[in-house]
Amino acid sequence: MILNSSLFILHLTMDSSQFAGSIEGMEGLEKIPSSGATCDTYRLKLYGKLHFLKRLKPEFASDIRYQEAFRKEFETGYRLEHPNLVRYITMNGDGILMEYVDGESLTERLRSHPDYFLSVSNTDKFVRQLLDVVGYLHSHQVLHLDLKPDNILLTRINSDVRLVDLGCCYTDTFADTQGHTLLFAAPEQRSGEVADERTDIYAVGRILEQLPSHHYYNKVIARCTAENPDDRYQSVDEMAKAVSGRRKPYRSIMALALTIALIAFGTSLFVLRDNAVSVADKTTSDTSAVAVVAAAPERSVSKIPADSAPRPTANTSTTLSDKSSVTVAVDETMQMERELDRLLDIAYRSTIVTFCDSVFPSLTVGKQWSEQSSEFHAQALQVAADLSRKYPDIPESVILQHVESRFQALVGYVFNRMRENGKKSTGE
Repeated sequence: MILNSSLFILHLTMDSSQFAGSIEGMEGLEKIPSSGATCDTYRLKLYGKLHFLKRLKPEFASDIRYQEAFRKEFETGYRLEHPNLVRYITMNGDGILMEYVDGESLTERLRSHPDYFLSVSNTDKFVRQLLDVVGYLHSHQVLHLDLKPDNILLTRINSDVRLVDLGCCYTDTFADTQGHTLLFAAPEQRSGEVADERTDIYAVGRILEQLPSHHYYNKVIARCTAENPDDRYQSVDEMAKAVSGRRKPYRSIMALALTIALIAFGTSLFVLRDNAVSVADKTTSDTSAVAVVAAAPERSVSKIPADSAPRPTANTSTTLSDKSSVTVAVDETMQMERELDRLLDIAYRSTIVTFCDSVFPSLTVGKQWSEQSSEFHAQALQVAADLSRKYPDIPESVILQHVESRFQALVGYVFNRMRENGKKSTGE
């Protein structure tokens, strides 16, 4: 395909040394509205395959600085090959031919489908692919230096990342770089100091701030965007490990919520089929391992009692030493716990508290319970993320331990209330 494209360009330019005199009358050539400040962009079809053509605007085509920037972009991009990086095919005069990506920029996706990044799996995938391609550039001695939502495409099929525009990149061969986007540029870039891998890492942090689910990455973002490069992650690999590690506690809570919901729904089917007494005994046995039955609140109570859920050991410093090497003041931890109880109380009363009066088993109740317990789980995750940001000195794993403990107690309490109501309705 590269050979065919090259021959095609050669044919186009036999009567002209530039694209400028040849492409205007081409059949199937379509100008793309999202052209940049210095370039016009086109979509064209070669041998049945769509391609992307980037050409300097006429007012810049004769400027040696822009010509050299174009040559740098092509020669850098042409030698790179990565599934999340747009492919460079050939160059002639003031135009570069690249593969065409059927999709939309991150800016457009956030505007047209903001709920896409509310999904943890979608956000994880995006971050993973972005870090993978940026790490690939760094491993080939290339700094992008203009990472921003407009330069990140998401394919229409499968929403895979395609990084574009190496016009501002820095390499060992092309050390001169011009231009940056102020909102995403690191302090050293804005002041004209020497850039390195940490400059791109700063921009990645700024990109993550644009996502609706950015609260999942608050601590990662804070380190990425530190003013001093020495305080940031020192490599993409280090950042990738931090991102991967911080997702595990949330996944454990998600798995717990799903397990409880499935047990609840599965038990309803079992009770409908078999003897009520024997099923009640089995239900108690099955749920005791995952639901902590505690003195949780009645619907009329305005606040969740402090003893309605398991509490961490009184020796707070000992508990923290098992989770983190960071020493946290006891009074700050207690303040965090009080706020956690208050926020989970709000979430509890807006989701599953009404099930305390429900009769279990019931197929309808089982379906509603699955939906509302999942919503309670989502709000619990949000509480954990908010508290993690508000109390940066408390290890994230410790906050998650408190959230998980309370979450289990409340879900288990409501589930067993429904089961007791089912016993009463059968006259046990």
